Amino acid sequence: MNDAYRAAIVDMLNNGATVDDIRAQLPDVTTGEIAAIAETEGLTQAHRKASASQIPDVDPQLARALGALAWGENSHTACIRNLAVRTRAGLNELQQLQRDAAAIEKAEQEVAEATQTLTKAQAKLRHLENGGKATKPTAGASGQCPDGKRQRNEIRAWARAQGMAVSQVGSIPKDVMDTWNNRHRKAAVPAQRQVG
Repeated sequence: MNDAYRAAIVDMLNNGATVDDIRAQLPDVTTGEIAAIAETEGLTQAHRKASASQIPDVDPQLARALGALAWGENSHTACIRNLAVRTRAGLNELQQLQRDAAAIEKAEQEVAEATQTLTKAQAKLRHLENGGKATKPTAGASGQCPDGKRQRNEIRAWARAQGMAVSQVGSIPKDVMDTWNNRHRKAAVPAQRQVG
């Protein structure tokens, strides 16, 4: 008996196939050979009773399909062997796709958790930079415009006090916003000098 037959018999026994089921799929195998494999692999009825809670319920159709696959791989007919090889390759590809999908899902979950952690850390940093006062994100990190006319006027006044050129209306330049957002981290270095 070759290894493929033995593996197929073990698979079928693990999946709850009876000796008659196995012999229907693999007619060249004797009852004695099946019994010997069951004994050496710990798959007899006595073994099953001892570990009944550990054996999952398996679809009998799956057991028959595995038996047919093992039979096809050992067939004397080339077209049957080729079909079995393609079937095994297809099953292997499906298993790889399933593993890849699980890995992608896990990575997406890790990214979501890291993003949530980063968002919390950024909020904590803003809170600490503003001396414990509640703040909303401004243009530096998020690219959003400052909230309200009062804040825009405050930023413009601060920028002028730092010697930066800033208009009375319109958008506030990005370099001014970056300097404003980083003003507590280091002494502000004027990005532009007003031309007077």
